[in-house]
Amino acid sequence: MLTTPRALVLLLPLLTMVACASPRDTATPVEVGPTPLTPTVTPTPPPADPSATAPPAPPSPSVTAPPLSSTVLPTMRPPVAKPSPPSDLRQTDLISGTITQGGTGPCYRLVSEDGTEYALHGPDAGELRTGSFVTLRIGPARARISCGPGLARSIIPE
Repeated sequence: MLTTPRALVLLLPLLTMVACASPRDTATPVEVGPTPLTPTVTPTPPPADPSATAPPAPPSPSVTAPPLSSTVLPTMRPPVAKPSPPSDLRQTDLISGTITQGGTGPCYRLVSEDGTEYALHGPDAGELRTGSFVTLRIGPARARISCGPGLARSIIPE
């Protein structure tokens, strides 16, 4: 036997359908019984002339999908004028990097931010400590002094 809350839950959908039905939705019940299914075969007449056969039907045109957008997509146009040169040109004679061989000089070694190793000569550069990060103005090597491996450059005093 069902308990009252359980019975109410089971009857709720049925009560909702009955309450929502209007008088015109009600119909007299029709007796439904099994209907016999008998296949019917309709014979096709033979062609009048056996040598004449109907030409095959032309293929139906394929259905094309509508475009995804009704507007034309924007495209890049060629530039009207030449671009202006950059206003923040970097100075090519300045390098920033870490001193890998320091001291009071005149030879120093530096590894720049881009990984390039420089062999620097600067008799007036003063003391540059190993491991310090510096920015130096450099130029072509002025003297034929070997300061070690790397690109040979001279330190230009400020």
